[in-house]
Amino acid sequence: MFILRKHILRFCHFFILFLILISISESTFPKERDDTLKFVHLTDIHLILNPINYDSSFIQRRFNYFWHDTKPFIKFLNTNSVIKQSDFLVITGDMIDFYEAESTEGGLMGNQIELFQKLIKSETNSIVYLTLGNHDITSYPKRRYHQNHANEARSTWIKNSPIFNHGTYYCKIYKVGSTVYRLIFLDNAYFSVKTQKGQADFTIDRPQLDWLKAQLNESPDDKEIILMHMPLPVPYNQDEERTNPYLIYDDYVNRTNTQDFLNVLKDANNASIQIIVAGHEHNNDLFDFNFSEDFSFKQIKTGAFGNSIDNWRLFQLTESDIIISIPDSLNQTIKIPLK
Repeated sequence: MFILRKHILRFCHFFILFLILISISESTFPKERDDTLKFVHLTDIHLILNPINYDSSFIQRRFNYFWHDTKPFIKFLNTNSVIKQSDFLVITGDMIDFYEAESTEGGLMGNQIELFQKLIKSETNSIVYLTLGNHDITSYPKRRYHQNHANEARSTWIKNSPIFNHGTYYCKIYKVGSTVYRLIFLDNAYFSVKTQKGQADFTIDRPQLDWLKAQLNESPDDKEIILMHMPLPVPYNQDEERTNPYLIYDDYVNRTNTQDFLNVLKDANNASIQIIVAGHEHNNDLFDFNFSEDFSFKQIKTGAFGNSIDNWRLFQLTESDIIISIPDSLNQTIKIPLK
């Protein structure tokens, strides 16, 4: 009897240890992929769920820009074969058109986050990684908007969306062959106070920047991809900029008010940033940010899915390259060799 009890106790200890190990964050141990890691990128869906509950004049104005219902998005999730063959789906913000807005009964009503999460849970079995966009934390009282309730909105996302359970910025690590990819999902949804043309739309607070620096310094061997909603500003006169092989760093950060963010990327000892993936501006674009031989990366933007179901891209991460499709196509791709 004593021996049996001893074996049962040993089994219980083993089982508890097993549960602890599987509960450790996915970012602790890389997920193995033999040859290629695939994901589909969407951004700026701008869903309005149960629009009948909101002020009709406001809703009609919003429908001038985006779909009138969720059917195109649901159909895409259910029928797009590329999603089914990918490892996960990434949506870089503006999943919903507003956090809260004027209701038919007056006052602000906010249930869009809960309804969006319910839709995702019911319509796809894919792993879905999210970043917050400015609309995801914005309130729309009559004839104006603000982000005064951004903390409340973020808390609601954290409460309802499992991917944000540990916060609205996070990382995921995948191993493809001998290459380790660190996917860093940032929260840059809060608007900056712009004092002149050409400045960045976003601001990132100090705690998140400190976390980002720690992620970049975590390993000298991994390859980092940063995914966020608002992109870095592209220089206005691109032709003029491209006559010089390098952007002038001090001039760029002062002009765009991005010094705090870019200093973290530039000064991290172990950083190997390959690309920034973003949306927000509702256009498709690729730009080379070449500041020096030691500090360069590409930024790729995908157009708003809320404007067209053709605005999606397939990313394929291999041991030696990042392969990115043009929107709504697998026939033409951009191949970016790893640095």
